[in-house]
Amino acid sequence: MKMCLLLLFIGQLFLSGCDTQDIDYAMGTVERDRIKLSSPASEQIVDIKVHEGLVVHQGDILLQLDTVRANALVSQRNAELAQVSAALSLLNAGTRVEQLNAAKAALDATRSDSKEALHQYQRIIKLYKNHAVGTADMDVAKAKRNSTKAKQNLAHAQWLELKNGARQQDLSQARARVDAAKSALLWQQKTAEDLTIKAPVDGIIDSLPWYKGDRVITGTELMSVLAIAKPYARVYLPASALMKVKVGDPIDVFADGINTPIKGRVRNIRSQPAYTPFYALNERDRARLMYLTDIDLLQAESLPTGLAVEVHIP
Repeated sequence: MKMCLLLLFIGQLFLSGCDTQDIDYAMGTVERDRIKLSSPASEQIVDIKVHEGLVVHQGDILLQLDTVRANALVSQRNAELAQVSAALSLLNAGTRVEQLNAAKAALDATRSDSKEALHQYQRIIKLYKNHAVGTADMDVAKAKRNSTKAKQNLAHAQWLELKNGARQQDLSQARARVDAAKSALLWQQKTAEDLTIKAPVDGIIDSLPWYKGDRVITGTELMSVLAIAKPYARVYLPASALMKVKVGDPIDVFADGINTPIKGRVRNIRSQPAYTPFYALNERDRARLMYLTDIDLLQAESLPTGLAVEVHIP
């Protein structure tokens, strides 16, 4: 429709042979924002709740993609969060009394063994000096003394670790793991929610080329929605009118079947012409350049999209 109007407009300009001052109108159509809804993941379509031409409201469920894999990942993230949260709780709770008592008992036992091994070594030294035992016996006693002393040191270190509790660095690392797990869970939950395609605005389903059971890939356009609110007129403004019409100017828009003009305000004028390259043109040709211009229409929600309109240039 728009292309037919545009070609007709161009034909009138060339056939008339008029100069630029005679072009006192611009033609176009009523338009609405077209919102394209794309697939957030490579999944199968399991349900379609709308059809082309249906009026929908913001938040309405339009289409459902398969959520089996997404829900499984949500469960995995929940389990990971529970795991790191339990580890943090364990560090915060500190050592149980039973563990501390067991470590103290083990330390006392190693102390006794170490003390006995030391006394045995001292006796062997005296016997060795009196030539009652050989070098081999002395070496065995010395090795046992050293071994029991090392075990005592290890038991003492383990007892101190339990007694002093977790270090601040360990607690900080555990808290960071919990925060990371929470973020991963939120991200995965949002990913699963995005598989339910909802209407972003009040509008009309304009195109829906898919069927239940179709498999789509990430980024595939699932459907498009024409926003009901804020219709605007998109007209082709002649180059000769650029000095007369400015962004922000109030302007009247006329449509067939409507007796009174529709109030509008110029929202945008393209900086480049809509057609015909600007280079290698003479002055006469440049006068026929057209610039796409958007005009916000006031109280015009009932106007159908694609309705032909005309703007009288002041």
